[in-house]
Amino acid sequence: MAEFNAAGLLVKFGDLILLGRRSKACETLSGYWSIPGGAIELNEDPKNAALREFFEETNIQINQEVLYLTSFPTQNGGTFFVYFTEIKDLIFPDSKAQDAFEHDEWGYFKLEKNCLPTPITKEIAKAILKTK
Repeated sequence: MAEFNAAGLLVKFGDLILLGRRSKACETLSGYWSIPGGAIELNEDPKNAALREFFEETNIQINQEVLYLTSFPTQNGGTFFVYFTEIKDLIFPDSKAQDAFEHDEWGYFKLEKNCLPTPITKEIAKAILKTK
């Protein structure tokens, strides 16, 4: 398996975090709850990749400050970069998004370890809890 880097965006609304359950159409982590994200394209900045992937998977344009939160190694030797933003109005992903097929369910979850859905990777759970 070739090494590749990826990026994703955590969206927080008050004490809630937006997560999607990855569909069976996804080769990686099918059935797991995660943040919108994906591969960083050639010569693309990780922050721009996180915003692009978020838009492609949700059809929501984020026009506010996005901050670097953390990164962790991927199973294939790459790095997953996590960015973070807080929103003032509740937003919901659009089923007409270009890559809407990558998630089969969306939800807002309370920002507490015992309130996060399962299954979820320990890396994503750890990143989420850093936003407290």
